[in-house]
Amino acid sequence: MKTLVALALAALSLSACAANRAAPLAESGYAPGTLAVAAIERGDWARAEALLTDTRRGAADDPARLINLGKVYWETGRPEQARAAWRRAMASGQAFEVDTMGGRTVSTAVLAREALDAHEARPAAVVAARR
Repeated sequence: MKTLVALALAALSLSACAANRAAPLAESGYAPGTLAVAAIERGDWARAEALLTDTRRGAADDPARLINLGKVYWETGRPEQARAAWRRAMASGQAFEVDTMGGRTVSTAVLAREALDAHEARPAAVVAARR
């Protein structure tokens, strides 16, 4: 099982952004930018989406990338696409161990499930109101 270090941004804004705790926002186990950590952290959703959908940077079914892509979709008012990305992360057949910013070690399958559960019941109107 591949191991990477991750962070969760907030309880209802989960993200599997890989980061090295010793260095700010460094993606561990991936080429820099593959998981769009820095772009997500600064709220540059267009750049994050471009990085996460660029299949030259990594596998389209990588669960960490899909979780982050779900985060981008959610933050840009596309809840159905966000939920679909999180479902794809759970169904990818891969699970990587990640450490969250809160100090928890969890698999990407669990993190994707938590993101989906936290956002499943929230109507699109709530998402649109946040923008």
